[in-house]
Amino acid sequence: MKNLESKVADCILEISNDTIIIAGEEYIIPTPTPATLILVSEFISQIPLTDSGNTEKIVYKVLGEAKDLSIIGKIAATLVLGAKRIKERKYKTITNIEETRRWSWKKLRHVTDKTITSTKILEIDYLADKILHELSNADLYNLITDRLNNSQISDFFVLTTSLSEANMLRRTKEVETASGE
Repeated sequence: MKNLESKVADCILEISNDTIIIAGEEYIIPTPTPATLILVSEFISQIPLTDSGNTEKIVYKVLGEAKDLSIIGKIAATLVLGAKRIKERKYKTITNIEETRRWSWKKLRHVTDKTITSTKILEIDYLADKILHELSNADLYNLITDRLNNSQISDFFVLTTSLSEANMLRRTKEVETASGE
């Protein structure tokens, strides 16, 4: 069992022993930080509001709104990478090899030409795209809910609520007394 100081140090440094494998790549999941929760909250605010009360036409609702929900990939990627790693703006290089075939009269056969192109993409965008293309809906759901359950949201809520209450207790207006103080 770790003591409080080592837990705090691990949180600040985002050191973790948790790992997850997504489409064959292993990712080390950092300890949750307030910055990660804030970034996830920012992405969640971009999700269009839906009426969850009427479940009669749920298939039509999901299909009609799915085009606006690619942000879910970024939410999952943020929960996996952590805000600190995202802020570092790391890039992944994607290499594409295109083959074209042509007929060569000199060699009297088909010749294959290879064109190699590489593209740099932000790691969060790379992982979000990979999550959306490689994971099933059930796996995506489990990934997000497990990471949110391990994000110590209740501790963050207690902190923000207590600070909010302290804010309500502060004086809101300076009042001058009769003596001019």
